[in-house]
Amino acid sequence: MELQALLRAPLRRAVYSPAPQLLALFATRWFHDTRLLTWAAAFLALVSLLAWVAVYARLRIASDTASSRIASAAQGYVELSGSAEQHASSPTFSKFRGLPCLWFKYQVEEKSNDAWRIVDRGVSDSTFLLRDATGVCIIDPEGAEVHTAHKEVWSTADHRYTEYLLLPKDTLFVLGAFVTINSADTLLDPRHDTGELLAEWKLNRPRLLERFDLNKDGDIDDQEWRLARAQAKREVAKQHREIRAEPGFHLLHAPTDGRPFLISNRSQEKLLRRFKFWGMFHVAAFVCACAWWGYLLQR
Repeated sequence: MELQALLRAPLRRAVYSPAPQLLALFATRWFHDTRLLTWAAAFLALVSLLAWVAVYARLRIASDTASSRIASAAQGYVELSGSAEQHASSPTFSKFRGLPCLWFKYQVEEKSNDAWRIVDRGVSDSTFLLRDATGVCIIDPEGAEVHTAHKEVWSTADHRYTEYLLLPKDTLFVLGAFVTINSADTLLDPRHDTGELLAEWKLNRPRLLERFDLNKDGDIDDQEWRLARAQAKREVAKQHREIRAEPGFHLLHAPTDGRPFLISNRSQEKLLRRFKFWGMFHVAAFVCACAWWGYLLQR
């Protein structure tokens, strides 16, 4: 995994979690050295500032990026919305319940000494479809930040299970890198394909003689072989024209420039309210951490 991804994962968790702030509060209980408390306050201020920057970036991008239709979307970073669908040929099912879904994330915790410890977690990476009135787009969720209202928690004996889902027919709001892959972009090699076709013809010698043995001597001479090669080139050229005429498909995936890749079955308004809440939370945490840090320095 790249260093950027290693740094991005814990920061993404901090964006929507009060864990760093709680860690700093515990430090006030367990640390009695003023220098350690000063470092804890500085850590809290830094994490809160970085989390606010990340949340503010999501808020601005989600607010400012205009919604596009699939059929007319520009190539690059776009916002789409529509109804979610499974691939008919390869449906996805949730980890524990076996429910038809588009995407799932799960976590298994085990109770030990009155505390819950994570023993297993995972996330699916199968693609699914997004449909609007103009077309269909394939969504590759790998690396996405998913916001879903479908969450289920249940316990059995000493284990607790948590599962997050995106379900078929969910109305999705997505931000990511959009690309249209046309059949014309397919790498076609006329020379290679001509050779493959001629090799295929040689396997059926009676048919080859019937088509190209013009003097009926039971063999293919040089002139007849040139005719066969010319015919193979014409057939390959026709096949390539038909391939290039086929319609392409649309794909939305994680941006390579570091911009957020968001998938949500919450409305855009609810998602923006969520970003605003966490933005204010991290601002408040940053101000408190700076005041605490200043107080400790004076001591």
